[in-house]
Amino acid sequence: MNCLSVNLRGVRDSRKVDWVRGILTSYGVHFLAIQETKLGPSANFMFNGFWGRSAFNLEIVSAEGRSGGLACLWNPGMFVCDYVIKDRQFLVLSGSLPQLGVKINLVNVYASNDAAVRRLLWDRLLGIKNSIQGLWVFMGDFNEVREESERFNSEFSASNAESFNQFILSAGLTEYQMGGGRFTYISDRGDKLSKLDRFLVCLGFMEKWPTASVLALNREVSDHRPLMLTTTPSDFGHIPFRCFNSWMEIPGFLDLVKHWCIEFSFNGPADLALSVKLRWLKNKIKAWIKEERVRTVGIYLSSKNRISNLEKLAETRTLDVRELSERAECINNVLEVDRRKLLDSRQKSRARWALEGDENSAFFHNIINSNISNNRINGLMIDGVWCSDPVVIKEAFFDFFSKQFTEPLNVRPSISSLGLASLSAVEADAIIQPFSVTEIKEAIWECVGDRAPGPDGFNFKFIKRNWDSFQGDFI
Repeated sequence: MNCLSVNLRGVRDSRKVDWVRGILTSYGVHFLAIQETKLGPSANFMFNGFWGRSAFNLEIVSAEGRSGGLACLWNPGMFVCDYVIKDRQFLVLSGSLPQLGVKINLVNVYASNDAAVRRLLWDRLLGIKNSIQGLWVFMGDFNEVREESERFNSEFSASNAESFNQFILSAGLTEYQMGGGRFTYISDRGDKLSKLDRFLVCLGFMEKWPTASVLALNREVSDHRPLMLTTTPSDFGHIPFRCFNSWMEIPGFLDLVKHWCIEFSFNGPADLALSVKLRWLKNKIKAWIKEERVRTVGIYLSSKNRISNLEKLAETRTLDVRELSERAECINNVLEVDRRKLLDSRQKSRARWALEGDENSAFFHNIINSNISNNRINGLMIDGVWCSDPVVIKEAFFDFFSKQFTEPLNVRPSISSLGLASLSAVEADAIIQPFSVTEIKEAIWECVGDRAPGPDGFNFKFIKRNWDSFQGDFI
């Protein structure tokens, strides 16, 4: 689902209506959140100009005087609203995504300029969030920043930022990295910038859509940038193939890979052959690992069931030697599968707790999904223009790195200085000559005792005592 959030500072301007409708058409928006509509309870305004001719549902919060006002428009085929909570500073829509069967709560926020009022708002939002089940997405103009770097030429209040961060932490919220720009608001004079608009999502939302992205669009008729949250990932082609260390411990895996490498044949250029071979080998390994996992899960479940049955039997009689041996074997099977799972978990997450063996699965998944979101490239600024086309982005990366590894000088200047020390042809050849057995022996005999001991006590004293048997290894 694609969500658009924008502070319009009034919706009666036809230019703003056309601008927002163009964004909705270009990006396929399913949910639109507008802040500062400046529409009172008696105002008669047709919101269909924003949405176009397709069907939509609407919920609004009226402004008080000419201040505030919220509106939410959405596609009823994508989001079904069950009930609504309205407040002057927020609009909560609780419902579900019928195509995915997911319960979700969407919150349109327009926070006050008064810091004391904002702190009361954080408490109310936290109470609502804790009282309703489902995924959560907070969007809108929060009129607050999280750190000093989110303001430029404007006053930063550490206490207000701390209060805002405490709300985010207490509510279990996080946010995706924003592309397209660093700030979302610019003053009328253009000298003050801040990141006041944002999307805050719950950890369950990020776990379900770790590759979602937030993009700040160009501001044309507003002093705020529209923010777009899209859960549809960009297609950058084949994803990298990750080989887990635990696979190396599966009996027969390495021999099977070597057999496949020998079995492969291809007629064509060497670079193309390597590319095709790696892709073919990847598909072979993925298919084999899939079958191996099915087999392993079957053994794992049957072993656990057998252990349970034997332990129930042990409560009625003494187990014989064969049954005790079978129980020990089943326990080893279960422990081995659990150990491989832990190896995979450690490799997936670089968090310190994982290396120490902690199995807090909720925290583990949050760390992994956060890393996926932060490391993902959703767009690139190319010549001052934000681009999200995967083909153009890959070409920009290729051009950049090709320039870094290109020789800047076609003809390097020669060194013509006289009197420099140089090696003769014989001396230059001697540098690449292999060491003789005599030279190796002299070097070893110059070492005293255990100055350079090897593993398991394998040191130079041992080599000296068994020199005759080692000479063949150096020839």
